[in-house]
Amino acid sequence: MASRLANAYNFSQKGCVLDKSVWEACGKRGQLAFELASLKLPVVPGFVIDSKTCINIDKIDLSSLLKTGLSEVEAVIGRKFGDEKDPLLLKIIFSPNLTLAIYPTVFNIGLNPETIEGFGKILGDIKKAWFEYCYLLRTVGTVLYDIPVEKFDKIEAATKGKEELRSQKMRELIGEDKVPYSPHKLLEIIIRLAAKRYYEPDLDESDNIAIMIQGIVFGNLSDADCVGVYHTRDIVTGDSKLNGYYQKNSYTLEKKENKIETIAPNYLKKLQEIAELLENRFHELRQIKFIVEKGKLWIISQNPEDKKSTQAHIRTLLDLLANKSVKEEWLVQQILPTQLLSLLHPVVREDSVEGIAHVSGGLTGSPGAAVGKVYFSADALMSAHHLAVQNGIDSRMILCVSSSYAEDVKAIEVGQGVIAIEGGYSSHAPVVARSIGKVAIINSEIRISGKSFSLDGVTVNEGDYVTIDAPTYKSPSIYLGQGDLISPDPDKNGLVDFIKIVRKYIKPEFVVRANADLGRDAKVAKKMGAFGIGLCRTEHMFFADDRIMRFREMIFSSTVEERIKCLQDLHATQRSDFQDLFETMAPYPVTIRLLDAPLHEFLPNRNESFEEYCKYLVAKGIRPDKKELRSRIEGLGEFNPMLGHRGCRVAVTYPEIYHMQVRAIIEAAINLGKKGLKVEPEIMVPLIMNPAELSMIRNGKKIEGQSIKGIVEIIDDVFKKENAKVKYKVGTMIELPAASLLSGDIARYADFFSYGTNDLTQTTNGLSRDDINSFFPDYSAYDLLGTNPFQILGEPVKELIEISSSRGRLTRPDIKLGLCGEHGADPANIKFCKDIGLQYVSCSSYSIPIAMLSIAQENLKD
Repeated sequence: MASRLANAYNFSQKGCVLDKSVWEACGKRGQLAFELASLKLPVVPGFVIDSKTCINIDKIDLSSLLKTGLSEVEAVIGRKFGDEKDPLLLKIIFSPNLTLAIYPTVFNIGLNPETIEGFGKILGDIKKAWFEYCYLLRTVGTVLYDIPVEKFDKIEAATKGKEELRSQKMRELIGEDKVPYSPHKLLEIIIRLAAKRYYEPDLDESDNIAIMIQGIVFGNLSDADCVGVYHTRDIVTGDSKLNGYYQKNSYTLEKKENKIETIAPNYLKKLQEIAELLENRFHELRQIKFIVEKGKLWIISQNPEDKKSTQAHIRTLLDLLANKSVKEEWLVQQILPTQLLSLLHPVVREDSVEGIAHVSGGLTGSPGAAVGKVYFSADALMSAHHLAVQNGIDSRMILCVSSSYAEDVKAIEVGQGVIAIEGGYSSHAPVVARSIGKVAIINSEIRISGKSFSLDGVTVNEGDYVTIDAPTYKSPSIYLGQGDLISPDPDKNGLVDFIKIVRKYIKPEFVVRANADLGRDAKVAKKMGAFGIGLCRTEHMFFADDRIMRFREMIFSSTVEERIKCLQDLHATQRSDFQDLFETMAPYPVTIRLLDAPLHEFLPNRNESFEEYCKYLVAKGIRPDKKELRSRIEGLGEFNPMLGHRGCRVAVTYPEIYHMQVRAIIEAAINLGKKGLKVEPEIMVPLIMNPAELSMIRNGKKIEGQSIKGIVEIIDDVFKKENAKVKYKVGTMIELPAASLLSGDIARYADFFSYGTNDLTQTTNGLSRDDINSFFPDYSAYDLLGTNPFQILGEPVKELIEISSSRGRLTRPDIKLGLCGEHGADPANIKFCKDIGLQYVSCSSYSIPIAMLSIAQENLKD
């Protein structure tokens, strides 16, 4: 056991004091040394004068205290302090408990003109020995006596190549009595000065500095000696192998000369053992500095590594869990939810973009990184992509548009990412990009002119390579060239295993679902841990090449009969889509939102797509009247389509669309039910503003000889035709303030509410999600909006959701309540959703782990 002094505590490989109250009085640096000593690791020996002793430094016999402390240091290292031939050198480290404070370290105590010759032999360089003595004098003069650094610079400039003379001049500058030759006296002076200088009367006794005196060892006493630094594992990948460098026969580590795995096997084995011990002790990846002196391995220091990747951190935690060093509950609370983003999206390898011109600014709409050639329309990108694939060349592409529309989805899907000028976090391009795991940047400063764009005086032409970097923690950047990316692999980076653990702490009362539109999206969602689908946007299904043209024909149809014929042709593909979703997500629930988008979004609004549609008609034997067709397109346009002919309003004017979709949903569920799969579809009617709308769409209506079948009657027809039944729910999306306030009456016809917070935020605040980015920076600068309301729920929207949920429950106590949209992925919104009794949040597949971890951590707090 280590010796205990009156007010000082030794540490070495032999051990140290284990009383934690003593550790507390010895500051952070002292505690790190005690940690190594308590593990019986080869820490360079020393001792700590505790904070109480430092406060009362003038009242103690410091000389005796130091003599006793030094005796153990000398015995362990094998050199004597003040010895002329083989001097022990010391360093003084100031050790506060407050981590914000930064104090200098004083090196080379023990050097003087008598010991320099012996030290010079140790170094193999007498000039270097004098340099180190001058460094000691300079440190003491500037740090403890407040002598301006310029005065020492002047002496150094005047004594180049004359180190001994330089030391004399420096001693004269400081005052020879203040830096005596005697190492013991100088050590005492430094400790007394520092204890008084750094005393803070406003701090508690234990928070004032302690002073650590530690021996110095060397990595250059023989050819076998070395100095090195390593991490307990790879700080990027988290691979469980040492990662670092060492330099042979060197006083300091000046270059990365040799990889750690090439060190002598006996040292490598010991370094590995030390790494495992420290990871198990501190429960994280650590950085360790070491020296080998005359065959003896010494640990100089060990610290946490702030630059470790999330992947490395998670893989460390998972290994610790496998070793039973930590428990699952603790592990789940060690990762910030937003940290998971780096495991879900590509990131730029920083060294690959050094020297490449770039511009920063704008907004990250969907995080990640991408490399590709820029194209300025969906058609141009699709054509270029087709040729690239055909010719076997690089097919990575990035779409750059003023704003995106439904017909751009295919290009965003095929490309690596999208750059948009107009819009905000919840506008079309970011929403689509997040749903399919692509990258999106919005930058209103970009100016598109023909087939090029300019930004900050830089021009990028169509076909030029760019690298877009869209992190969550800083403004996005566009690099004008090709960078390298680090691609995520959830199976290898620890995310899948981490998700499995997190899921254990998700209670069935409040879960995470996915926004997923196709079977492939559902597969990703399930891998990310989703407990079902909370939003399937059926409008996205109609943009596939094998159905968009027929859907456009349906919109242009002049009669109900023509419309029904078109929809019959689409019916089988819709049923296949839903069956794929149900089968992938079984046994979890799937909420399918019936067509919501304004019909004009499906029309060929650009010249290229218009001509493509005309060619399609000609191929069918129909000669289109282009003038009339353009007139029809113009007539279907709206001034404010987000509040126009969309959602349930389409069901009133074109009920055949919802009828076809409902039949396809129920038929798909029945088909799978016959295979033994449990499927319970949830059919959601969008944009309800009053109970009468939902009543009519659910139950149908007859008036003055006219009638519209309701969803329930359509389902009953399918049941009779198929001679089979499935359980189902019909509900609505609450996305208008009117619907929120009328929720008590709306709940009479709804089995569930899903809060569409993107539109509810728009309609509550009178903000356009597509235009907010043009003025939000100014609003933020003047504190008119503290946060982006399309990311963090505002108080008015929260109040409407609370009113709606409470009124809905009064009418229907068992009503299911959820929230869909990226608000559900933000940890800032999770607690609110949980506290008011929602049963799920639904977000894009790549945001599911973030939401799920937030919920698990809330549950563990409770």
